[in-house]
Amino acid sequence: MSLAHKFRFYFSFRSPFAGIAFYRLRRSALFKDFAIEVIPVWPENIFGGHMDNPTDNLFKLAYVFADAARQAEDAGLSATFLRNVAKNIELPKDVDYSKEKVGLNMPPEPWGITHHAFLYAQEQGKGWEFGDAVFARRFDFDGKGSRDVMDPEVLGVIASQVGLDVADVQNAYTSGRYGKAQAELTTMSETDGVFGVPFFTFDRGVGRESFWGNDRLPDLYKTMTGADAAPSITADNLTEVQPARK
Repeated sequence: MSLAHKFRFYFSFRSPFAGIAFYRLRRSALFKDFAIEVIPVWPENIFGGHMDNPTDNLFKLAYVFADAARQAEDAGLSATFLRNVAKNIELPKDVDYSKEKVGLNMPPEPWGITHHAFLYAQEQGKGWEFGDAVFARRFDFDGKGSRDVMDPEVLGVIASQVGLDVADVQNAYTSGRYGKAQAELTTMSETDGVFGVPFFTFDRGVGRESFWGNDRLPDLYKTMTGADAAPSITADNLTEVQPARK
């Protein structure tokens, strides 16, 4: 396999767009022979030009969930949860937006709990299966209900479903085994210029080329393969998990 068919896929379980991209890449025959390095990243500190936080901008947040619902439907996923979130985001009235940026005051979000569990699943050869299942529960992509995937109990249920050791998944974060690895992945994301997820990048000559967003997957394929046109990746193309993503 040539270097032209290897790329890095940065994601976070926080992002619905990353979840849709994860689902599509796992099932798309277009990418079946690509080597994809799947990298969870959500820094403990969000600042400056590194990782944009959509909850800091209520206008953007309302759009994110409405657009994610559209993209989920295009991929053949349930969009009910995403549409309900979008409907419940109300823009405040009587605010002077020239003086104040309106966002949500979010409680602490220890995404390391979920991301470190994913790193453990990767070690066991079940990264794609576990990640897919976590996203399904987070955003109710399968219509079976949304749950808090930062809750170790929820992660334990998912671990059992995909054949992973429940205790090892639940304790991946507190064990400290993946702290150094996660810090190195965050540094790598900074080197690659990641500012949001999903983010795709590959090395090209003396530099790299990058794409941001689930909707850029067709363009990523076109650029990497030299295809004449960007292909269509619809629900009809996503009916079966590819052997390399089991």
